[in-house]
Amino acid sequence: MDGLTLARSVAEIQCLAGGKVEKIQQPEKDELLFVVHSCGKNERPLISASPENCRIQLTEAKPASPVDAPIFLMLLRKYLLNARINSIRQPNSDRVVVVEFEALNELRDCTRFFLHCEIMGKHSNIILVDGNGRIVDAVRRVSPSMSSVRLILPKLEYSAPPAQDKLDPAKAAAEDFLNVLSDAPRPDKALSAAFFGLSPSIAALLFDRCAAEAKSRPVHSDAIETVSDCLAGFYRDLLNARTVPCIALLPSGGRILLPFRPFGLECREFPTLGAAADEFYRSRAENESIKRRTAAVERVISNAVQRLERKIEKFNLAICDEAELEKLRHFGELLTANLHALPPRAENAKVLDYYRDPPEYIVIPLDNSVSPADNAQKYYKQYRKGKVARETAVVQRETAVAELSYLRGLHCDLSNCASESDLNEIRQELVEQGLIRDSSRRKAERGKPSKNGKGAKGSKLPPSRPHKYLSSDGIEIFVGKNNTQNDRLTFKQSAPEDTWLHTKDIHGSHVIIRFAGEIPPKTLEEAAALAAYHSQARGSSAVPVDYTKRRYVKKPSSAKPGSVIYTNQRTLIITPDEDMINSLKKLN
Repeated sequence: MDGLTLARSVAEIQCLAGGKVEKIQQPEKDELLFVVHSCGKNERPLISASPENCRIQLTEAKPASPVDAPIFLMLLRKYLLNARINSIRQPNSDRVVVVEFEALNELRDCTRFFLHCEIMGKHSNIILVDGNGRIVDAVRRVSPSMSSVRLILPKLEYSAPPAQDKLDPAKAAAEDFLNVLSDAPRPDKALSAAFFGLSPSIAALLFDRCAAEAKSRPVHSDAIETVSDCLAGFYRDLLNARTVPCIALLPSGGRILLPFRPFGLECREFPTLGAAADEFYRSRAENESIKRRTAAVERVISNAVQRLERKIEKFNLAICDEAELEKLRHFGELLTANLHALPPRAENAKVLDYYRDPPEYIVIPLDNSVSPADNAQKYYKQYRKGKVARETAVVQRETAVAELSYLRGLHCDLSNCASESDLNEIRQELVEQGLIRDSSRRKAERGKPSKNGKGAKGSKLPPSRPHKYLSSDGIEIFVGKNNTQNDRLTFKQSAPEDTWLHTKDIHGSHVIIRFAGEIPPKTLEEAAALAAYHSQARGSSAVPVDYTKRRYVKKPSSAKPGSVIYTNQRTLIITPDEDMINSLKKLN
């Protein structure tokens, strides 16, 4: 959370001033949650010093607390429980918030404490300071071995983070913004360098917003002057919580939490910054969890792929040349035909190869420890053994190649995971295929609750839903995300007269056009593009896509998830076009 967003949050939590602290929790090692009774209701301010998610906000979330209270939490409860909040301030609009508390000690004397919340990325911290300016304790202690500049240890005098030579934008007038922006080649960098709490990226978005707003006004002066007026007015609105918080979608695909609506970006608005922050960080936590679990599943699949590749290599070595096998049988036949002419204990046999045209003499190596007849049987035995081994290796290689293709398909499905349900279905598929063990079952057997449920029975997540699009002709198109979902979509959620599509001989999603009549050509083309895009051929051109009525699609007995056979198909050749995909209206 940057200084600008923090200022908007501080404007919201000013309602806590005069409130009474009724409860303090520490859900995470670097996170505090207060319950403050203020203005007739309970508010829940959250303070996080997490390097990735540092922030201050009002929240509706109710995270669970650890069983054993950390030492810092016990100190906070000792000094701040039942205390009054006197003030909440953000010096210089920078990334530090100071909350002043007033409490009664054991002697019923009035004492003051200050909670310094430093929201500064990896240097974030929450520090409790007494009325004499000495540190009581901190979420993250900083010892001499960690820093020689600024120590944060109990009983030391608190020192603020090193000051920067910047202006407070909350106290700046339009003239201050004008002086900074005048003749600046990069307004965003100029704003970031001159004012507290503005990162270059946020400064760029803020300048674009004010520039766009300035253009909508009657301009009677220089454009920069108008933008400067807008900037000054923006900060007045920000400090009075009159801006509209939102979550904006960046061109790179990422998301950003903003205390204002940016210009030119798709965004979702919220009534308060606290509500926006709840959604933003909840979604981020979920995405991070999915990424971690996806990486774990990906490792399982990658390890299985490597094992299969090694197996296939061994099978290839075991499959000897068929000509070499026939040579063994040939030697056995020639020896058998010439047993009468071969001396015992010979080291080799020179015989006429009557299979050649014209016939010619060849030399066959012999084991002189046994008779020529035994040598002939030895060659026959080597031939039969080699033939069986070759046939077995060929079958095993085919099975391994099919398994390898299946696993590579699962790897492709991982890229389509957008929720915990999607990932759980792939993981459950791996459990059913014996590639990973069912950890929830093992935990249940030990009497421990699983992550997805309570005890042995548990509470499962609802089934994931396929992608749902609306074609240019207004017809619904459904796209499966994984094998389990493909089976469910094809055989349980579609009608026999619906149209089914799939890339030809390429792993990909099952696609259903929910329409019983004659499919419009444009819809068919769009559905084929979706099938090609959601397949291993996403980056290819001229991808063959088969389509047929769903009634012609069957699932063989004992087939792997997602595997089907179909008839009466036709084939379209399509090149996946991301612009076309993005132009389709997505319904979920």
